Amino acid sequence: MRVLVAVAHADDEVLGCFSVMASSEHDVHVLHATNSTPLNPMYATRAGFATIGEYEGARRAEMLAALDAAGFPRERWRALPIADQGTPKHVREIREAMASYEPDVIYTHAYEGGHPDHDAMAYAASAFPNVVEFPIYHASAEGEMRSGRFYEGEPEETVVLAGDLLARKQAALDRFATQQRVIVRLPVDREIFRPMRKYDFNKPPHEGPLYYEIRGHGWTWPEWHRHIINS
Repeated sequence: MRVLVAVAHADDEVLGCFSVMASSEHDVHVLHATNSTPLNPMYATRAGFATIGEYEGARRAEMLAALDAAGFPRERWRALPIADQGTPKHVREIREAMASYEPDVIYTHAYEGGHPDHDAMAYAASAFPNVVEFPIYHASAEGEMRSGRFYEGEPEETVVLAGDLLARKQAALDRFATQQRVIVRLPVDREIFRPMRKYDFNKPPHEGPLYYEIRGHGWTWPEWHRHIINS
């Protein structure tokens, strides 16, 4: 069975479904919709780099090192040349890339309002059959980051990682030096999944401010919706 792990950024795949990547039963591939680098130079500067290009190079090097630490073949990984925070404008290209794998199953982000790219991946994958979703983070009622659970509803599968599997996942996550301030806030030893819900993408994923609106990622939900519908 061909399995496609289709996520927005480098480290999403390890955080959300390392247990899937580690499976020896299936032909697993990883697709990133972005190069994991925002166009705003603020993000490069904050990470300690002089230019966006240097930051992009570092993010790619981190990903390759993470794949090696995980024991996942580099040739089964691909990243599209779309900037971080740019996926709502490129849904058609992302769907074409997903389709090119002819996947039997797709694992991707839940529609939860955590990041505009995560939600765009959920929308892109919704055009395919046999999609499994996992959460990364979303806003709590107080507007703080909440992780390790779906915004609403329960998982249908919970995988508890231990021993060598957990050690490999942690080793892979450790390679993402530029992302540690977020990674340390997310659960590592448990992954949860369920068949993708039939979301109404003409409505926000939940009432109240979305996490990416609170954090000022450059998007509001109305802008996100306008772009994904027209992309």
